[in-house]
Amino acid sequence: MAKLTDYSKWDNLEDSDEEEVADRRAVQQRQVGRAEQQGRVQTPEEAAGGVNLNDLSLEEQKEVITEHPELAAQAGLISTTKSNNKDKKRKQFFHKGQLVYEWDQGLDEVNIYINPPPGLKANMFDIQITSTHLMVGIKGNTDRFLNHDLGGKAKNSESYWTLEDAELHITLTKLAKGVPWNSALEGHEPLDPVTATEVRKDIMRERFQEEHPGFDFSGAEFNGNVPDPSKFMGGVSYK
Repeated sequence: MAKLTDYSKWDNLEDSDEEEVADRRAVQQRQVGRAEQQGRVQTPEEAAGGVNLNDLSLEEQKEVITEHPELAAQAGLISTTKSNNKDKKRKQFFHKGQLVYEWDQGLDEVNIYINPPPGLKANMFDIQITSTHLMVGIKGNTDRFLNHDLGGKAKNSESYWTLEDAELHITLTKLAKGVPWNSALEGHEPLDPVTATEVRKDIMRERFQEEHPGFDFSGAEFNGNVPDPSKFMGGVSYK
């Protein structure tokens, strides 16, 4: 049976011994010098003395991330959230260069989109949604693709998932309507301040549209700080 990527175990790394670390650093310094003399940009492997950065210990990877973030990004050590070029509202969560999932949110929902391996049918998935946790896997397989707490609280009785056009779509109904989530899953990179502001604007527009259906708020602009959509003018109504 096809297996989803074992994303839940990506941080199971072994420690290296101190002498080995020192040897790697010495080789790394020589590699840096040669690259600078030749006037070219190092590859991540050269910067690590010919060692694949993904094979380094957790402590070594943390040092690379701190001292050489650009190399860490090239090697995919840093998990990042990016915008989908086709659908600007979708944010893409990457880990080690792998697209794990996309997500977006509205007034009362958070949506997670996953591209599973081809050939999987809906009855093969093992998906569990609670008010605080999401688990995604395949029946009969103990490995989990996702096994994380949510970025906010959800109404599990009103949350669901579908498989359509080879895309797994998980819909989480927010427990607190209008409250923006900083991330879809806890521990994953939160939205940057600019993106978070745009999300609040979109949720405010959606709220205005719901409360005043006879008007078009799609182009509404905001001056100054964007208010909390869940609390503005007495708070949202639960219809």
